[in-house]
Amino acid sequence: MKLFILGAGASKAYGQSKTGVRMPIACDFFDTFDKLDISQSLWVLQGQINLYAMEKYGVDPYTYFRSGIDIEDFHSSIESDLLDAHAVGNNTESTILQMSYNELVYLFASVINEIQNGPVSKPHLKLAQNLSKDDVIATFNWDTLIERALEEELSWSTDIGYGFSPKSIYRNGWSSSENQSSKSVQLYKLHGSTNWLTAHPSLLGDFTTLNKFVAPDDVYVYESTEQPYPCHRGRFMEGYERLSYGYYPVNLDMVAYAPDGQEIVFIPQPKPHVEEGKAPSDGVATIPLIIPPVKDKKYDQYGSLFENLWEKTASAIEKADEIILIGYSFPKTDIKSTKLFLDAFMKRSSKPRIKILDPNPERIVDKFKYEFGFTDSEILVCKDYFSEDFDIAAMIKN
Repeated sequence: MKLFILGAGASKAYGQSKTGVRMPIACDFFDTFDKLDISQSLWVLQGQINLYAMEKYGVDPYTYFRSGIDIEDFHSSIESDLLDAHAVGNNTESTILQMSYNELVYLFASVINEIQNGPVSKPHLKLAQNLSKDDVIATFNWDTLIERALEEELSWSTDIGYGFSPKSIYRNGWSSSENQSSKSVQLYKLHGSTNWLTAHPSLLGDFTTLNKFVAPDDVYVYESTEQPYPCHRGRFMEGYERLSYGYYPVNLDMVAYAPDGQEIVFIPQPKPHVEEGKAPSDGVATIPLIIPPVKDKKYDQYGSLFENLWEKTASAIEKADEIILIGYSFPKTDIKSTKLFLDAFMKRSSKPRIKILDPNPERIVDKFKYEFGFTDSEILVCKDYFSEDFDIAAMIKN
């Protein structure tokens, strides 16, 4: 069995986007956003993060965000202030900061959705063509490039392919996931996915969800639609490929209600300069279920969901004959991943073969040698980019 670890370099390989833009890195997120049509849409919210930047740093938000700031540091700053506000019981400040945090999650997912909205990725197709059904993929990426390749080449399905059973799947309407018995490549998304959805975090609670019907580890999966779906203020955007959507994801088909003694009040905010949405708006609004690139990642916010996925990945590390890293370099905010590998390696009686595909592999090689105890002869290094031109088949067979 082979375990493939996909990192940011794998997503950066996609060059077929309708936008002509590649996935951003931490320091060019807002510059990338500026190149996308959604940056001009009044439906795409930026007000709360702009206000946060103004109040926190006393700067002009537009200039600040285009100065090469690290999106991971900025998101971490909001999260840290949010946790501080929660700790002292400042509900007003918590509400404002939670809005900023959520707004950045939407913006983050939206940039990814725009860029991945194109033909199926050729590099990912070549990878899928060289997989066996008992192979496992673990990815730290939020995009759905690998899913579409797996669907096309291996009849992979969101019903059974994610390592859990989704609560419901949207295929032009919400439906229960199907129990399928056929063996499939397993895809573990360790930081969530842009097409995974959940209800909004409570603005006044302890990271609980707004609607009591939604458990923390419930995952609602978006696949596709043939007609406008219900979403926030009916702001449906058309023209997206499978597993991608416009800024506002589909609402859940349930009715929100407040805890005992409280009630939910909707206050319309007329904005005559903003075009009205024409789609339905019934149901409960959703937010992408992703773990943002922050220093203190809140995996337990989603119950046992991520604990189970990380345990399944640990099991794959323990059992794999080969571990193939594609564009993953153990970034500074992924502290948990180092422990994942170290703990799993300690449980093995033998070492797997390590293969690394990266244009700058030196630091990764050093990590495997000096932290994980591998020798040069146990590591195959391909100093190259993951791309359509790279011979991934030869690397896997070598």
